Amino acid sequence: MNRTPLPSLVTVLRTLGSYGERLSPAEATPEQLAIVSQAVEEARRLLANAHRPAPATGCTAHPNGPVDPTDGLCLLCRRRRHLARLQAEAVDRDLGAVARTLAEHGETEAVHQHGARAVARAQAAAGRGTHKYPPNARPAALAARQAATETEAP
Repeated sequence: MNRTPLPSLVTVLRTLGSYGERLSPAEATPEQLAIVSQAVEEARRLLANAHRPAPATGCTAHPNGPVDPTDGLCLLCRRRRHLARLQAEAVDRDLGAVARTLAEHGETEAVHQHGARAVARAQAAAGRGTHKYPPNARPAALAARQAATETEAP
């Protein structure tokens, strides 16, 4: 038994159930009947897939895809995860260059050279906030306004 189409089958059956409660012989429209017909055909297709043997990969995205010989899982998904991990490591390695640009040329130039996401990650890695005015360095006008409202309160 193939369990990969079961979540989709449950969704389709719930949709059919909701139409079963709303349809009445006197008020049924051709559009509603067409939707119910499509849902019934989808449920039949998913049920036929559930009766087939389980895919070798165990993957819902690539049920008949290649199998990784090391762990028996989907090779395509493993490759995608591996590429994402490599990209994240490359970004982490480049954070030093972004931090140097921040220190030497400022935030505007760093954003221009490396992009806003890389600058935000470099600032977060360095323990600096990414907002313009951290709570302990508010502009003087805001601090004066706050002090005035505190003195007015009884």
